[in-house]
Amino acid sequence: MPDSSNQQSDQPRKKVLILGGYGTFGSRIAHRLANEPGLHLIIAGRDRFKAELFASRLHDHPSQESLQRASAEGIQLDRNSADFANQINRLNVDLLIHCAGPFYGQDYGVAEACIAQACDYIDIAESAAFVCNIDSLDASAREAGTTVISGAGTLPALSSAVLAALTDQFSRIDGVSVHISPARQIRDAHATQRSGFDFLGDGFQRIENGQQQDTYSGNYLQRVPFGHPVGPRWVCDYEAPDQRLIPQHFPSLRSLQTTTGLQPAPLQFGLAACANIAHRQFPIQREALRKQMAKVGHWLADHWPMRSANGGMMMEIEGVLSDQESGRQGAGAVQWQILGLNGDGPWIPAAPAAALARKLLIGGKHSAGARPCWQQVSLNEILEELTPYSVVSMMEVEPQG
Repeated sequence: MPDSSNQQSDQPRKKVLILGGYGTFGSRIAHRLANEPGLHLIIAGRDRFKAELFASRLHDHPSQESLQRASAEGIQLDRNSADFANQINRLNVDLLIHCAGPFYGQDYGVAEACIAQACDYIDIAESAAFVCNIDSLDASAREAGTTVISGAGTLPALSSAVLAALTDQFSRIDGVSVHISPARQIRDAHATQRSGFDFLGDGFQRIENGQQQDTYSGNYLQRVPFGHPVGPRWVCDYEAPDQRLIPQHFPSLRSLQTTTGLQPAPLQFGLAACANIAHRQFPIQREALRKQMAKVGHWLADHWPMRSANGGMMMEIEGVLSDQESGRQGAGAVQWQILGLNGDGPWIPAAPAAALARKLLIGGKHSAGARPCWQQVSLNEILEELTPYSVVSMMEVEPQG
């Protein structure tokens, strides 16, 4: 009887390079893709030893999902090196997953190198400017026949998937709120929270009462009631890609808010105070001040006592609910939450990139071009990536009147 594993090994493996592959999120994406026998994972980062060590340990715990596994190797690769594009060319990869943040202020050098080598590209950026301006590469990506997708993390990949899954219950959407509060028992826990230090005080506009209102990252401190065991958390405004993308799809929207926060509460109060100070400074002074605050904030966030192992994301959608069976309509809201428990929260922002990578590599190519990760993967596809972990989701419909 022929050995199916040998037959599989005869097929050329598709190469996936994960830049920042031994980091908090890159390592989790690698673990999710390690159960695909037709892949060869290249774990890349600035430290060759860490990359090789992680790659060697990737199969220490055989997956129950598949008896056959992806192969893996570790290499040293710095996205800022002068010959980065040439190195990508020599590696001859099919897909690059960019996890080497922070993305705030980063250029598109990695994506441009992928386009030059006709290599597909995904990143997990949550910087509004980085994600929403990726379409500046659309023409060159189309010409190269390359798929370039930015923001395959919590925002906007997961948030837009939730909107796609829930908005069919509405005949009209009036308001959307997105709140994120990561666990703090995990060092370097969440890209959204950590990058938030880097643009404290930066102004942007949000929709409130149907009008554009000025705000800034760190403004409007509020308490959000996450489900048990996360519990109430303090959060404040920050500019996510959703602030720019959601109005494009829901032009009649009357309110839109994206927030993030830290816990314990004193750390969040300090963050809000620092944001207020930074916002009042002139741009040149703000940049210097922010660098110092970010350095202190990163350290405090990683070392603060009484840190929780639980975190989550909540979305609230308000508008006119439709009952498809009775045809009745009325004002109402839907609240959806996803909670990462016992330290498993970082799997949540890793899941959309893993699901999207499977679609590109195994399910067939997406259309060529460069675009934000808006509804590129479904909510079910993302949740399927999270089934092995302590992650729960819940939904509540709240009719009004």
